[in-house]
Amino acid sequence: MFDDVYCEADLPPGHPESEREFQTKSLCNCMDRFTITKEGRLVLHTFRYESSGERGGGLLSMGMTAIPTGDVDTEFHGDIELVTSVGDRLVEYVARFTHGTLEWIRPLAELSEIQKKLMP
Repeated sequence: MFDDVYCEADLPPGHPESEREFQTKSLCNCMDRFTITKEGRLVLHTFRYESSGERGGGLLSMGMTAIPTGDVDTEFHGDIELVTSVGDRLVEYVARFTHGTLEWIRPLAELSEIQKKLMP
């Protein structure tokens, strides 16, 4: 399992502006949806689920509809690995949050081996 992260914050130079959706296994791994805001906060988008009476494909194939219930500033502290595909290549970044505020987003390859071992 994984979570989806949409990034409004600045990404490393050269990253395509249109590619802002990532996956991560650094958070809840519950297929939750998060946003890193322009202000550098990690926000969890919360939902409740109701029966829609319809069956279909995808995550909500059991006839459930997701109803947004609000956003929660997680006040996250730590590192999050962000992964996406750009064309045919895999792109991996690390987003560092200190006391709830984004410090930076860097390519995973730029981190030292010690920093990589300390990641969740």
